Amino acid sequence: MLACVLACVALSAEAADRMRAGLWVGTTTTKDRTHNTSNCLAQSDVDAMNGDAKSIQAYLEKSIPPSICKLSDFKVNGDDVVYTTVCGNTPANVVTTKYHGNSFESTTSSGTKSSAKLTGACK
Repeated sequence: MLACVLACVALSAEAADRMRAGLWVGTTTTKDRTHNTSNCLAQSDVDAMNGDAKSIQAYLEKSIPPSICKLSDFKVNGDDVVYTTVCGNTPANVVTTKYHGNSFESTTSSGTKSSAKLTGACK
């Protein structure tokens, strides 16, 4: 769940339709394992993620408290979002995500890869 939430992060100076509300299904692959992911994103969730940097950061800090992971150095170029996360005692990890409205792909500097697509309404 944490990996998917991190992969779904988007910070922008402008509002964009990077994601849409509904059921997002995908996978997260680390060096040795692949995890299936499934998350229901409400309209308020995607409004925050499609909003400006402050609204997205506030949303993410509710989902992942700074005591667990610190998020910083957000950069956005259209639908490309890059930021740094430090979770616990692990080294800083740069997350790069490309959003398409109905799907996304994400990679981290530690080698984790995530992708998901909107499959329909939440059940």
